[in-house]
Amino acid sequence: MKARLAALLAWLERLASRRLGALVLFVLGLAVYAVQALAWPLGSGRDLDEYLLAYVQLFDRHVLLPWSLLFRTPLTPLVAGGMLDVFHGALAEPATGVLFAGSVVAWSAAARTFGPRAALAVAVVLLGYPSYALMFHELSSETTFSAAFAGWALLVTRAYARPSSGRWALVGLGVAVLAYVRPGNAVLLVFVLLPLVFGGQWRDRLRWAAAFAVAATLPLVAWSVQNGLRYGDYTLARGGNAVVPFYRAFITDHIISPKNGPASRKLATAMQEHLLTREPYKAYHVTLAELFTKGSFRVHEDLYLLSDQVFGWSSNYQILREAGIEGVRAHPGTYASGVADTIWTELDGPYFRTAGAATRETEKQKQARTGTVVIGGQRLPKPTEGQPIPGGQVVWISRPDQSIRQVWTSPATYYFAFEHPADRARFDAIERKVGELFGNLPSRAGNAQLALRLDQLSRWYPRPWLWILVGVLAIAFRRPRGIGVLVSLALAAFLVVLLNALGLFADPHFIAPVAPAFVLFGLGALLGRKPDPGVG
Repeated sequence: MKARLAALLAWLERLASRRLGALVLFVLGLAVYAVQALAWPLGSGRDLDEYLLAYVQLFDRHVLLPWSLLFRTPLTPLVAGGMLDVFHGALAEPATGVLFAGSVVAWSAAARTFGPRAALAVAVVLLGYPSYALMFHELSSETTFSAAFAGWALLVTRAYARPSSGRWALVGLGVAVLAYVRPGNAVLLVFVLLPLVFGGQWRDRLRWAAAFAVAATLPLVAWSVQNGLRYGDYTLARGGNAVVPFYRAFITDHIISPKNGPASRKLATAMQEHLLTREPYKAYHVTLAELFTKGSFRVHEDLYLLSDQVFGWSSNYQILREAGIEGVRAHPGTYASGVADTIWTELDGPYFRTAGAATRETEKQKQARTGTVVIGGQRLPKPTEGQPIPGGQVVWISRPDQSIRQVWTSPATYYFAFEHPADRARFDAIERKVGELFGNLPSRAGNAQLALRLDQLSRWYPRPWLWILVGVLAIAFRRPRGIGVLVSLALAAFLVVLLNALGLFADPHFIAPVAPAFVLFGLGALLGRKPDPGVG
């Protein structure tokens, strides 16, 4: 029996070293995705509405609603919107299945750099990794990011194995693609240093690093220029100033206070005069102290619009950024411990999704589900998710000229007013198109029993921190080949997690797309080949 198992393992390792193995793995990936889709029909992921708003206007010569386009780089809107648009979304689920299977193949191929046994182990682990698979059953940036990061990891390992200017240029271009998926991924530009670390003549290293830098920066500069020519904003994406560190400082750590400094006082005054005087804040008797002590992601979204209207579109949320920095300076320990706790929560947590959970639910539907509450003798819709208000200002209508306004007629109802009446027809057409795209998502219910089994598997599946620990111990005791690239890919994944933690709360969506890098780190170090004798 032992001999048969050894022979089977040897055969599988030989298969993993051949192109046929990649094809077999791809087919297995499609089969696994199809089974999972019975439990998890493709649903709406995080912020899909904003990505679809961007997609609908992506090629418009005169953009009516630029906010979503400026907050997002183009690849995710193009992929998500295109999937739901072509053939009325009939190809969306098959396409995400292809992305899942392709990403598993890419990670296995990257692991093959360290030996067929590592490639085989990575393939098996990812095929059965529920949290990673879920990224391809919820249509949003995570779907595109997971696939793009897998492709980038493969490019890095190939450039490491056989370095050349062309291969390192592809790695740099991969960084640009990742930033086109999520603008924050531009942080990976720091890995332009990789060619300088991986060996070779210094003249070659400098040439490879230059190829990386040029290929990475030119597409990003080009997109920034088109944003400038199109909207007057010469930036890769707006909004970063309102996120790092302000978002987590306001929502999670609750360290924003008028006492922190001049920017915080300026923000507090604007909130008191221009936010709390509006509906629904007035009707719900929301106080400034409540906003600062409890925080709220809905209020944060309103602060985008407040900043555009009070401080000016051109301020680019600088007051929010300065208030966030003042909060961190006033409470550095709270902020640092919050960031560390967020990182650990993501490294130690699984991700679950019940059947049919990831569908679009409007605020009115949420209100109908949660009922009402009496405030000040007035019966009002009960806010969902522990928020102080049921729904606030509609931020995506923001424009530099603020020619579209949200006019409240009661604490729960409003309409849009247009300074240029001709804009209403285009506005209505955009909303209709976004609604049609959402309607193209699969409408079937998931298999609850299978979803439960997948959730149970996710609960017991090894966490990312365990793969990291295995990798550290294996490197210390085995000294496998390719330590530098294993560590580099793990650091790239960790850098993405850290960047999100600096501005956002703990969410498995921020770690799951890059979690395979930790799997590769652990298994590559544990099962990878050792250097040949006499080779350092």
